[in-house]
Amino acid sequence: MATTRSPLVVLGGLVAVAFVPLFAMWLVIADLGTLAYFFGFAVYFLVAHIALPGWVYLDANGRESGSPLGWTALAFLLPLLGFVIYYFVGQPDAPHEIETGPQAR
Repeated sequence: MATTRSPLVVLGGLVAVAFVPLFAMWLVIADLGTLAYFFGFAVYFLVAHIALPGWVYLDANGRESGSPLGWTALAFLLPLLGFVIYYFVGQPDAPHEIETGPQAR
């Protein structure tokens, strides 16, 4: 029987897969330019591939979009362009519902 992993565990694994080789490369080369590249790439990756698609997923779920995972995949695969497309096309007039807990309904 398959089990679903926690999204934070999956996210942590993806970040480790992306950043551990870069950090190892920096340790081998160990110059300031490579360190700046590493941190610049880390900020880009976290914003463009984690924060923006995460926001798209939460917003599409809150608006009860027909395909929140499709919008999230678009925002992840086309980082900035996918976010802009969702912002202008992805049900901008639909009401957004925020669930605050079990008593929300």
